[in-house]
Amino acid sequence: MRKDSLKLTTDHASSSYEIPIFIDQDSNPIDYADGIRSLRALHGLSVKDLAEIAAVSPRTVEGWEQGRPISKPAIRLISNYLDND
Repeated sequence: MRKDSLKLTTDHASSSYEIPIFIDQDSNPIDYADGIRSLRALHGLSVKDLAEIAAVSPRTVEGWEQGRPISKPAIRLISNYLDND
């Protein structure tokens, strides 16, 4: 999967209240847990790296990858990182 094949966007029908969602290259929504794992793999980020970007603990990132909800501030920080990468 290429870096540009995974996006975090608010420009999609599945995004409500301007909360970013992950979409694949075909614009299909992706579950946050799968999106976080794919994001880390595509960008070569460790759990610790993503935790620093999102201003959370590594354990929180591990929880996201197991399906725990992501806070709005954290998802916005991740989105900002992707916009500038």
